[in-house]
Amino acid sequence: MLDLPISQVGYHDLDEVSGVSSPSVRHRETARKLVAAVNGEGDGLLYDHPLLRLEVGGQPVFLEPDLVAFKFGDKLHVVEIKSFPVVDGQADPALVKSATTQACAYILALRSMLAAHGVHPEIVSDRIILVGPKNFTNRPTGAFVDAQNQVKNLARQLERIERVSSQLDLLPDGITFDLDKDERGRPRRPQSELLKALELVPAAYRPDCLNHCEMAFFCRSRARACRSLDVLGPVVTEPLGGIDTTSMALGLAHKRLEPSQEQVEIAAALRHAAWLRAELTSPRSTSAGGAQ
Repeated sequence: MLDLPISQVGYHDLDEVSGVSSPSVRHRETARKLVAAVNGEGDGLLYDHPLLRLEVGGQPVFLEPDLVAFKFGDKLHVVEIKSFPVVDGQADPALVKSATTQACAYILALRSMLAAHGVHPEIVSDRIILVGPKNFTNRPTGAFVDAQNQVKNLARQLERIERVSSQLDLLPDGITFDLDKDERGRPRRPQSELLKALELVPAAYRPDCLNHCEMAFFCRSRARACRSLDVLGPVVTEPLGGIDTTSMALGLAHKRLEPSQEQVEIAAALRHAAWLRAELTSPRSTSAGGAQ
């Protein structure tokens, strides 16, 4: 895929460094190996289990890409290896988007690490290499995915994230999510008590949360309970900006609610859509369609 002859493919596994697997040691070794490769001093072109670090909300977070590939004299590429199939050159768009977002974090972390060692961050390509099974087989296939816009968007979002300490100040006094584990690591805290604590914190749910968050099912149940439009995803919520629930959307569509000044155009579109639906599903419309 990178047009490298077999003779040039060198491999380094950074999962352990001389038998040591601590994050700080692996991160230092990752930086050393990749900086050497960029400077033409290394013999590797594939770096497995590299450990990167990214600052999120003022806190350092370790990240581990599947692979970093280096084309001599050109670019470093982040490689994402996924289990979802690529059928006839196409994969599930939602899964591709999730994988791309994940890779964008690796790109930013890799650029930050190299910049700290005097390497221009643009040496890291904003095209990721996505690898997956071909047509439900064990044979891998891959393709470049252009993530330039997503990288820029994620960088802006990270810049706007408040520090964790300021977010903690917004939590109710005395709240904790500690499981109170015993000496064997078994939680002792009652489940009802933990659920009560979780319900005190607003949940922001999106359908793609199911791909990467263990709390997704909990947040989805809360979103459904309050009839949040978030359960329908951005395809629905973005055009309906300012309308948060299905109750509000239906109320505006059927003229049971009066729109605010900001909702006038959206309300008109909803009412037109409701009228079209009523026309298409009415017995008269069905009979006319059958007569044709």
